[in-house]
Formats: sequence, structure tokens, C-alpha cells
Amino acid sequence: MFADFARRLMRLFLSLLVVSIVSVAARPLWLKPRQNSALNVATCTDPATQLVEHDCNVALLGLGGGIAGAIEFLRVNAASTSATSGTCTVTATAVDGGTTIDISKGRLEGHGSINGGFDNLLTACGPSPGSMIIGGGAEPTGNIQIAISAAK
Repeated sequence: MFADFARRLMRLFLSLLVVSIVSVAARPLWLKPRQNSALNVATCTDPATQLVEHDCNVALLGLGGGIAGAIEFLRVNAASTSATSGTCTVTATAVDGGTTIDISKGRLEGHGSINGGFDNLLTACGPSPGSMIIGGGAEPTGNIQIAISAAK
């Protein structure tokens, strides 16, 4: 009799646990969402200013001391890093609670991804000043803002 009661109580507990997890959009209760800013939405700040796209690509590869070639991550023990080439400055900044940058090169560049990235910013704004928030990539939590601006 007690064993039957214990089984029923355990089933009720497990059912309540499943319902609580599912009701939070399948996100475990102990995880906080990283998103405070609009992700993957380009903000083009000065379309009249035209930069040289090649300069912007070279500046991107110069971030954090250089991510060209086989390097797979941009890891910077600071909240921001920038690089300039010719007409263009590219800046990556940890936002939404991030204090350091730790993002894969693929996510930062965004080749063919719908989840933000430098390529999507260039597609939206052309080689002109603007910015976009990429989901994740900042530690201990947070997102990365990638920005293109005119070199000074």
C-alpha cells in the first residue's frame, strides 16, 4: 500500500517537473536568456558613407591580433577589440553582461548563417557604417556587437 502511494507521488512529481520545464519554452529553469538586445538586426548608421569592402574584410581579420587563416576563435580578455584597414574600422564588443570576448570565427563572420555575423551586416548595410548584435560569444554571459565604421 505504501509502495503504491510512493509510485503515484513520484509520477505526480515527475509530471509537474516536465510541465514546468516545457512551460519555459524548453529552457531549463536555471539558465538565464542571453538576449537583451535585438539579435541579428542590422542598424545602418550612415548609408551615405561608402567604405571599401575589402578594407572592412581585412580589418575583420585583424581583430584580436589577427584571426586570419586557421585560427578558429576570437578570444580577447577585454570587452572590446577593434582593427583598422584603409577606410574601415571593425569593432567587436561584448554586450548584455559580457566582459570578455570568446566567439567562434564562423559565428563572427556568419558565412551563410541567418544568425547574424559580419557577412549579414555587410549584406544589410553594404560597406557603410552600421552594427549588429550576434547571439552569444561573450563571457561570462552576453552577446557580441559587431560594428563597421569609417577609419579615423
